[in-house]
Amino acid sequence: MLTLVKAVEILKQHQLLTSLIVGDQRHYYVPAALVTTQYEHVAYDSRQVEPQTLFFCKGATFNPRYAADAITAGASALVTEHNLVADLPNTPAVQLLVTNVQKAMAVLTREFYGNPDQALTMIGFTGTKGKTTSVYFLRHMLQAVLGPKVAQLSSLANCIDGHTFEEAHLTTPESLDLYRLLRAAVDHGMTTLVMEVSSQAYKKNRVYGLEFDYGVFLNISPDHISPIEHPDFDDYLTCKSQLIKNSRQMIISRAIPEYDYLIELADTYGTPVLSFGSQDLDADYQYLPQPHGYFDVATQTAGSPVLSGRFRVMIPGFFNYENALAALIVARHLSDDVDQLAHGLAQTVVPGRMEILTNDHGYIAVADYAHNYLSLTESFKFLKHEYPNGRLIVVIGAIGSKAQSRRQDVGRALSEYADVAMLTSEDNNGEDPNHILAEIKANLTNPTLEVHENLDRAATIKAAFELAQPGDVIFMAAKGREDFMREGDHNVPYVGDYQLASQLMREY
Repeated sequence: MLTLVKAVEILKQHQLLTSLIVGDQRHYYVPAALVTTQYEHVAYDSRQVEPQTLFFCKGATFNPRYAADAITAGASALVTEHNLVADLPNTPAVQLLVTNVQKAMAVLTREFYGNPDQALTMIGFTGTKGKTTSVYFLRHMLQAVLGPKVAQLSSLANCIDGHTFEEAHLTTPESLDLYRLLRAAVDHGMTTLVMEVSSQAYKKNRVYGLEFDYGVFLNISPDHISPIEHPDFDDYLTCKSQLIKNSRQMIISRAIPEYDYLIELADTYGTPVLSFGSQDLDADYQYLPQPHGYFDVATQTAGSPVLSGRFRVMIPGFFNYENALAALIVARHLSDDVDQLAHGLAQTVVPGRMEILTNDHGYIAVADYAHNYLSLTESFKFLKHEYPNGRLIVVIGAIGSKAQSRRQDVGRALSEYADVAMLTSEDNNGEDPNHILAEIKANLTNPTLEVHENLDRAATIKAAFELAQPGDVIFMAAKGREDFMREGDHNVPYVGDYQLASQLMREY
């Protein structure tokens, strides 16, 4: 429950409220007749409105028709950036006029759900790649020592009761959904929550006002550059670096080119930092790769929680040593049972992340969610190292209607590492897939690269198996185990890269 008086108080505290509009009258204080008003529900989707709902008019192109629908369904107040009196004559709903509805939704829904983040140890991972894997690493390690009291929010799946996983729709949920999930986690007895924090989460104020006990900055490279996401890399970096301002302790990769800048930000905000990296970097925690997924860790800075010994990850890829070390540092701050942490790490499996399939005839297929230059090239380098005698056959496309910079990334990565490129559909989101493939092809620079095109993704994977010889590696990018394709504004069923490859492995 949230009272109108409390809502106004919070909005004023954050300097978000410009006025209240009751009927056609403007106020700055709550009128005496409304001081007992309270709201039993919150929503930003008019289809989810019930009586006594506080409704958020969210979106850059918000249509007043949705506000009218919300009022018809029972909304008694609107939080809006624009006075809707002209669009909603004689409306009984109070309007809370604010400067930023996304920020208003964050602070008000946090209060509505009882500030659940304060009852949890909050850990946030940001970075261009590795967020999901790191979240899984840390949750498994902490569950090994804390039991089923660790929740997660990730782009792959959410788990708020310690054992049940539900499909996620955003890397970081909208603030209203975020606090609803945090409330549910607390009600389920969770004590710790590990989550991904995307650049869009800060760009769109989904985590506005949320403080993390531990923030982890894994890496960064240009991504999500598009008219509807980030106009350039500087904006992308600025958004991601806000995690530093909003964390009590930061763990930052020493390999990030902008590391010195991030340290200066941390110094400005008074946020302590611990660094991690490979043995050849001047980091507080260092790792040394060993064969078969093992890596050694050493603590280089006195006063930091000691973390040393040999650890193992079962998810292939050199880059996962860094992801695992970052998660280990956080885990070590929360537990001194290093043996159990190591056990939890070694047991971690992430569905759809570098899942390698083989058969007795020498066929090798890999399903992974890699979709940008950094994640693709790290995967390719690992596979070239592990399977040096075969060709790298890559089934790949690019997302439609956003992140247009990825098409250049895909072309560049294919040109540098692939032997065969099988260009196909990904999630088109209403954009012409032929246009997407044309932009990828325009960025191919290797004249010896063998290129095939087929918009039917399942048929393309089957063609890759027909083309492959024993010892070749078929790498299927971006979709992992997802059983849908995004077409326009809806999903259509899809067999899934991993599922189809598993079937084909039995046939070849």
